[in-house]
Amino acid sequence: MALPEEFLRELRENNDIIDVARSYVELKHTGNTFVCRCPFHSEGTPSCHFYPATNSFYCFGCGVGGDVVTFIRQIENLDYIESVKFLAQRANMSMPEERTDGREAQRRRLYEMNRAAGKFFHQQLFSPEGQSGMSYITGRGLTEHTIRRFGLGYAADDYHKLHMYMRGLGYSDFELADGALLARNNNKMYDKFRNRLMFPIFDLRGNIVAFGGRALQDGMPAKYLNSDETPVFQKREMLFALNYAKNSKADYFILCEGYMDVISMHQAGFDSAVASLGTAITPYQARLLGRMGKKEVILSYDSDAAGQKAASRGINLFAEAGIKARVLKMDGAKDPDEFIKKFGAEAFRHLVESSGSAIDYEMDKLAQGLDLMTEDGKSAYLKKAVGFLAGISDSLDREVYISRAARNAGIPSEAVRSAVAVQMKRSKSRAERDLTRELIRPRNSDKINPDAYKLPREEKAERGIICWLYHNPEGLGRVKEHLQKGFATDFNRRVFDSLSNIVERGAVPDISLFNEEFEGNEMGRITAIVSDDISAYNADALEDYINVLNDYHRSREQKPASDMSIDEIKKLAQELKEKKK
Repeated sequence: MALPEEFLRELRENNDIIDVARSYVELKHTGNTFVCRCPFHSEGTPSCHFYPATNSFYCFGCGVGGDVVTFIRQIENLDYIESVKFLAQRANMSMPEERTDGREAQRRRLYEMNRAAGKFFHQQLFSPEGQSGMSYITGRGLTEHTIRRFGLGYAADDYHKLHMYMRGLGYSDFELADGALLARNNNKMYDKFRNRLMFPIFDLRGNIVAFGGRALQDGMPAKYLNSDETPVFQKREMLFALNYAKNSKADYFILCEGYMDVISMHQAGFDSAVASLGTAITPYQARLLGRMGKKEVILSYDSDAAGQKAASRGINLFAEAGIKARVLKMDGAKDPDEFIKKFGAEAFRHLVESSGSAIDYEMDKLAQGLDLMTEDGKSAYLKKAVGFLAGISDSLDREVYISRAARNAGIPSEAVRSAVAVQMKRSKSRAERDLTRELIRPRNSDKINPDAYKLPREEKAERGIICWLYHNPEGLGRVKEHLQKGFATDFNRRVFDSLSNIVERGAVPDISLFNEEFEGNEMGRITAIVSDDISAYNADALEDYINVLNDYHRSREQKPASDMSIDEIKKLAQELKEKKK
């Protein structure tokens, strides 16, 4: 049974979308709406709009939208029921007797399973069998308080140690394999993590969603091994220790490469440190850090070539997300953990406070390996510098670094400035050509409603009917009476059927009532449809839209089979089969 509509209405009233959104993004008031740079995709110009009158939002850049429940679903990566619970707790409301669907039950089971596994690994670390794991982390200087705070554990060098323990708690082999605690090979199941120091990975609400394991023996397949992805764990969306770092009083995050770096830094007092999970920083993670309220991100990567490459990628991603980035340059140590051990926490604090801007870091890299005392060196440097400078969006920053590049090469600033202007013009022309090419290219990549590409006229008519009915629910009978065969595209048909059910049960149409049936990206499309210019959808327009769909179905019935595609023939055969029933 669905949640009561009265409860959902009260939930929305007690969670104003503007107040909720301000916890995640910086909103600017413009007329009757609020705008911000979208937290769900990277952009330079704000295109995400919030509408207080309808308690809804919509991004014109990526198409995400919906009500306050949808917003929490997207930004907290929760399912429908979890999002409702989140908002109910925020508003001090009690949940009614709820419908539990399969996905929610699965997520709850995974949280419980991971918590039990984490407790088992932790106990193993403090047992005689976990001595090798304990020796390793105490040798790295971690205190018992830190070990317990991060819930560190040990996976025994045994193929079935965790397996038998979890089975004793009532978890089936298939549950454990689907939860990434067991591995499968030729229908045999065994512990995925063996002879490893275990790092539980927490989500922002403190649930264990996955594990990372560090090998304690040379020659093992991988030094670090992470859980496979599950319904509660998507590697690209998680950051290690963010559940702690989000509460730090520091006005910056420190982004590291490894678990031990992060833990050592927290122990030394740098409690805003986080790490990606064995991969390069992703756009989602960059935006996630950007909406946590800190002023900037300090990149603390290893000083080798791979670390420099990762830093450059991070700089670009944070720039796209509108976040200021700085880069930590360490001399005498390869990573933060080693630096703190060699020189102490205060020396590292000074390093953080004196870290240079991302642009400084990239400008210094341009000259690496070049002899600026030679003509060839200057020429190579200027070619790289002009391309880099043309990509700096802020005009004042660009002017400052044009002057620096000119000084480095020993030539007038005006020469560099002119070359940068030419490069910017070329880049703009290239972008305009790409945009034109995109506009004239057939738009056949609509993942939400793939049928829209083949049937643009019919799809537009369907949107018109949905929008009109949403604002004129009393007209459902009229629509059904005149619409002979229904909708042509699958997604719009689902929306129309859902809207019809809402109207038939006597409810007032509201965006929130679609949440239970549709995913977050689908909610954005529905929001766009029903928020269209209603003045264009009058009674006369409705008749035209219905006629478009009726004409479509009539033409299909009259179309010779030889002119039809295989898919069309199959679809028509199914329709005729159902008609005979």
